[in-house]
Amino acid sequence: MVFVSSSILLHAQKKLVYENETYESTIKTVQLYPNGNSVQSVLDPPVIQMNSRRPLVLEFDDLREDADYFFVKLIHCNANWEQSKLKPTMYLKSFNRYEIEDFEFSSEAKINYVHYRFTVPQVTHSGNYLLVVYRDRDEDDIILSRQFMIYENQVGVGGTIQRSTSVSDRLRNQRIEVNVNYNGIRSINPNQDFTVISRQNQRPDRIKQLKTTFINESDQLLRYQNLGSENDYAGGNEFRSFDISTINFSGRNIEEVGFTDNLPFARVRLDREANPVYFQSLDINGNFFNNDSEGRSSDITSEYVDVHLTLDYPELNDPIYVLGAFNGWKKNADSQMKYDLIEKKYTNTIKLKQGWYDYTYALGIENTSLIDKSFFETENQYEVFVYFRAMGARGDKLVGYQRVNYNSRR
Repeated sequence: MVFVSSSILLHAQKKLVYENETYESTIKTVQLYPNGNSVQSVLDPPVIQMNSRRPLVLEFDDLREDADYFFVKLIHCNANWEQSKLKPTMYLKSFNRYEIEDFEFSSEAKINYVHYRFTVPQVTHSGNYLLVVYRDRDEDDIILSRQFMIYENQVGVGGTIQRSTSVSDRLRNQRIEVNVNYNGIRSINPNQDFTVISRQNQRPDRIKQLKTTFINESDQLLRYQNLGSENDYAGGNEFRSFDISTINFSGRNIEEVGFTDNLPFARVRLDREANPVYFQSLDINGNFFNNDSEGRSSDITSEYVDVHLTLDYPELNDPIYVLGAFNGWKKNADSQMKYDLIEKKYTNTIKLKQGWYDYTYALGIENTSLIDKSFFETENQYEVFVYFRAMGARGDKLVGYQRVNYNSRR
């Protein structure tokens, strides 16, 4: 009889996916953002211009007491997030293996952890990139993967948000329109050479590849103004939120905080079905940021809190999930709400680092939800990515980028 250790089995089960993913349960609070000292920096998407003086920074925690040897590699990807044919020597100035040397041990927190920080090196080719963290120089022992983009300003990008052209969806959907001026780029077949992608609120489940509706080759102009529903996004609702920046008293939308078995917990106020009419409120578009209002350094003094969520909603055949940037918008066993037959409510408990969190509820059968409604007036952030691949090129370049903040109040 041959015995195989659980660690070897776990190692064998790791398979790299070209998306934002963590591969071990002890890895928490992963953030990749443009370097800066403000909260807004953390909330910004991991998208920077080539040769920017503001590099991207990766931060994450490992809920283990001992530090580990972690390394990073970068993979260039095409617009569809498949690995391109570019070799690392074509987009990096150094060997494609970087050790994470910046780490600190938690201090004062009930649960011990190690906080890691890594500055992403500059690349020499624009486009999509996958950052992969692995252990002990073993590239198969994957810890996490994160997407980021590097763009060039080689085309003019104009994006606007309109109401849906569908009469039945005008009150709840938003439609994106995009113009691209590619003057200066030689393209034999622009409809084939360019790929235009739009994204709402940095969400991987809210991405569209837009179809060209008009080409003017003499003026080098492309339009993506489909009048059907292809360019429609559900406006959604303003996100729900809670604040666990302190565990000494209740923050916003926190009903109770305290300690159980010397570990911190927080109970979020009871959630119910959203108001059937639009109600304006400020949010951070489903994102989150770490903050310990009483600690000297939020990175290492913040507690990991067991956050209890309760939703008062009739039991459904389809599953209900709690989603946000904090869990990568993933519908899985960890994000699924469990129906309590005695209390007649949905519940879930999630371990989160102190800070501010936006979240929403979604049904398993669709990306939007009857629970949180959808309105045309909702404030959302959109991004437009313009990719170009010349004839015979080994991969896509990201030649244009624009953010469109619709109905912004900040």
